[in-house]
Amino acid sequence: MNVILKPEAEETVSEICEFIDSVNTEDSGERWLDKLSAFLVSYAKSNVQYALCHNDSFAAAGLSCITYNGWVIAFRIEEDEFVVYQIVRGNILL
Repeated sequence: MNVILKPEAEETVSEICEFIDSVNTEDSGERWLDKLSAFLVSYAKSNVQYALCHNDSFAAAGLSCITYNGWVIAFRIEEDEFVVYQIVRGNILL
């Protein structure tokens, strides 16, 4: 199954990687991205149905959520694609 990032999610990931690079060693943002990618692939399964998000606006959009190191990842499985719509800091959703 393919993992697809929508533009808003892709922009967030890019900003996170840039920030991590700015406060840590060179290429640490890329290593974070590699770990995030592996995490997303582990959830990209066509035979699994995930519950809707607890967040009302994400649930109304039909999105499911998983968390990764304090980040909430809102996604939907569409045919053979794991589509990530948004990535938001978990404490912002409270």
